[in-house]
Amino acid sequence: MSFKPGRAALTACLTAGLVVAVPAAAHAGAEYSRSWTKADAGGSRLHIRQAYVDEDGAVVFRDSYYSAGPNGASVRHVYSRAH
Repeated sequence: MSFKPGRAALTACLTAGLVVAVPAAAHAGAEYSRSWTKADAGGSRLHIRQAYVDEDGAVVFRDSYYSAGPNGASVRHVYSRAH
């Protein structure tokens, strides 16, 4: 399987749109979202940070890390909460 930077960049952009849109619909209250992307010959990376208030009134932070490259792809989510 060969790595194609254009395909990886397109995948990263589409994923960013889905990841940002779905939680926004679920959490109609206050929300903060920020994303960072990078694509080069070595692969592509996407980092999305979100903060929102859950139904209990706690502030929830979610960092999502997506990467794809010649050796495969990975996804990692980190959650934290402040009451």
